[in-house]
Amino acid sequence: MSSSLSPSRLATYATCPRQYDYGYVQDVNTPDRTELYLNQGTIYHETIEDVCDATGRDDTPAAIYDRAIRVFAEKWDEHSSPDDYESDAHQAYQRAENRAAIASFFDPDGGDGIEHARSSVATECWVECEVDGRKLHGKADNIIRTDDGLHIFDYKRNTDGVLSSGTAEYLDEHLDGEGHEPKRVRNAFQTATYIEGVKNEPFYEDGMKVRFSFYGLLNSTSFNSTPSGYDVSARGWSRETTEIYEEHYDTIWALIRAAHDGITGEMYDPEPIDLITEEACPDCDYREMCADRLSTEVQR
Repeated sequence: MSSSLSPSRLATYATCPRQYDYGYVQDVNTPDRTELYLNQGTIYHETIEDVCDATGRDDTPAAIYDRAIRVFAEKWDEHSSPDDYESDAHQAYQRAENRAAIASFFDPDGGDGIEHARSSVATECWVECEVDGRKLHGKADNIIRTDDGLHIFDYKRNTDGVLSSGTAEYLDEHLDGEGHEPKRVRNAFQTATYIEGVKNEPFYEDGMKVRFSFYGLLNSTSFNSTPSGYDVSARGWSRETTEIYEEHYDTIWALIRAAHDGITGEMYDPEPIDLITEEACPDCDYREMCADRLSTEVQR
């Protein structure tokens, strides 16, 4: 039986097969990482989820905004720890920045979150699909109903470096071993998984247009000093990858097959080794223990 894999696992393999081996197969412990941005991600994800789940189609923008600000305060108190921050001032600024992102997203005067909440049909929705015998699964942050179908959103801190029409050609380079673009490949894996997975949900109807976008809540921030302290403002926007998926369908599924088959076939030798050593090794938690990297260093 074919294993069902997530975009995250596939992307780790696309980054480096040996990194996948250490992290998922051998389950090697890595040094502790800061929980700061992980916790902040939990805060804004849960805030959006709770607001969408509690919102009706006829709720006023003001009511949705007030709900969002109230829920954000509750989630911040629940998940934010002073130990994650360098000082009380650092924590206060980060709270103000993230609150500004939620306030902008659910702005009663045109914030995208108003329609995201009113039109939401499912949040944190587990989806599964199978294409060419390869099973995939994932959890979609929010799925909204549109005039002609469904629009899936993945909420992020920002969309820096996310796959775009101008960088989609790098997918072919990664497939051919001429480039190393695991982050954009991951975006392609996510797009494929959610678009195909949603088609198996009960609220999907034949003929519906299915779209997918990454939404960066903190794509733009500004800081202004005031006599009483400071003001932080934020603005978010989405980056849709639906057309990229349609235009590069064959390449994306070839990348999925390569990673999926490599994982299920237990093939963990890093190839192309030169590109992986140059691009992936510097940020890898396993670099100091990795025999593949060390042997390359000796050869040099």
